[in-house]
Formats: sequence, C-alpha cells, structure tokens
Amino acid sequence: MLVLPLLLRLIPLIETDMGKLPLPQGVLIESTNMKHWLKWVPLQVPCHPVSYSVQYQGYFELYIKNGSWEDAPHCQNINSLVCDLTPGFGSDSDYNVRVRAECGGLVSDWASPGLPFNRRQTNLTAPKMRATVSGDSIQLAFADLSETVDVTLKHWRKGLELEASVQYVTAERNPFHLGGLEAGITYCLSAQTVLHNKRSASTETQCFDISVSPGPTRIWLKPTVACVAVVTVAGMALAAFWSVTKCCPAFLNTCWPKEPLPDALLHRESNNRLKVVLGEEMSELCQPVLVLLPSPV
Repeated sequence: MLVLPLLLRLIPLIETDMGKLPLPQGVLIESTNMKHWLKWVPLQVPCHPVSYSVQYQGYFELYIKNGSWEDAPHCQNINSLVCDLTPGFGSDSDYNVRVRAECGGLVSDWASPGLPFNRRQTNLTAPKMRATVSGDSIQLAFADLSETVDVTLKHWRKGLELEASVQYVTAERNPFHLGGLEAGITYCLSAQTVLHNKRSASTETQCFDISVSPGPTRIWLKPTVACVAVVTVAGMALAAFWSVTKCCPAFLNTCWPKEPLPDALLHRESNNRLKVVLGEEMSELCQPVLVLLPSPV
C-alpha cells in the first residue's frame, strides 16, 4: 500500500530527468459576473523558479486563423497561479484554454481544463451595493460592476413592493443617483445582476428614511442670498461715493479735475453772433460784369 504513493511522488522527478516538466495539475476556469480566471496548482518539482504561460483559442483563431493559438495578455512566463482571461474572451463563442510550465530550460506539455468554456456560463452573484442618503436622494455605488453586465435596481415605498419602480444601472452610470424622493417617506431598495435573460439572486432589502425636505426654503436659498449680497454691495458703493463727494471734495477734484469753460461760452455778446445772409442780399453785393467777345477781323 505504501508503494503507490511513493511511485506517484517519483513520477515528476522521472519526467524532469527525461527533459520535460510534468503537466500542471488542477487546471480550471472560474467565472463570476463576466470576469474569468484560469487557475492551477503549483508543480512539486526540485527546479526553481517555475513559470507558467497561458494561451486561448476562440472561433476566430480556430476557423479564421487555421487553428492557431493566442497568447493570453499578461500571462506569459508568470510566477502566479492565476491568469485573468477576461480581456481575451470578447465574444460568446466557445474557447479552448491551455497552460504549460517552464523551469531551467525545461518545458511541460500543455494542460487544459478539459472542456471548452463559454462566457455565458459565468456565475452571477448579487451585486455589492453601498447606499448613502443625502437630502431627498439616495446615492448608490456598486463594487466590481463589469461593463458587460447590468444591475436592475428596484425601489418602492415601504409596504408597497408590488408598486416598485425599476432602474437599470450600467458601469457608465455607476455610482447611481436616485433622486426626487418624498420627505417623510421610508423607501426600500434591492438589486440584481443581469446578463441577457440570466439573473442573480437579489440583495438583502435595505430601507431608508427620507427626512430632509426639499422645500421652498432650500430651493430659493441660493437666489435669495445672491440678491441680498448684490443689494448690500450696491448700497455700500453708493454710500462710499456719497461720503467722498461730501467729505473729500479735494480728493474728488484730484481724481476728476474740472476744466474752465472757454470765453466764447462765458461771454455771449451780440457782435459774436452769427449772421445768416440770405440769397437776395448776397446778389445785391455782386456787381454786374459785361463780357465782350473779340470781333472778327
């Protein structure tokens, strides 16, 4: 009975001596909320350090590129035991995945999970939701919300869940502002992760009291303050100008000096007045002149 475990431990050493590392074991794909990771267990070999490389093959690589394999980004010669395949799985086609080990010039064969993977197989979990009440609104933030999944948010007045309203929250709308809520009312919320027709479980229902009223005082507070400020500043400016003109005429004259008027405007005598001469009077002043043309010879 003790011989079999001993032989199993010697197999990696035998393969290493033959110039090839053993296959990586425990290869599997974990996918949650459209985030996909390939994982495996470390090799138990005397060679150190052991690195790993990952490749994948989708519809495009298989049929368009004649069965070629694509190197997974950021997963070449890595020392970790996990590879993020989310950027590579860009469509709903089936993907083949494989990983191999390398150490000291030795390379293992490729190991795969066994079956192709389709991202539609991802497991959906209830979103992680954080809510904050601010006045007549609730600010909602969802952690780790992927761009390929949505969140359906239900909100209702406490006791009226059958009349709940539904909002769709995407990664672009995260965090989400739920406004226009009525003061003095308790609102309840729950959310689900949605992918096509697939839904996760709902979050635990959370209820919040909206106690701050968005009344007229709050609405007109800023305009009122602005008007009061403008009137106050204008009054202070007029008061300062009046004080300068009455109490400091010398300072006023220095800033805006007065120039004396010309004599023509101060002494208006009769001989300085302009006389309008009519056309008839002008003709009387002209003397008639007779022009004689020279007589022909």
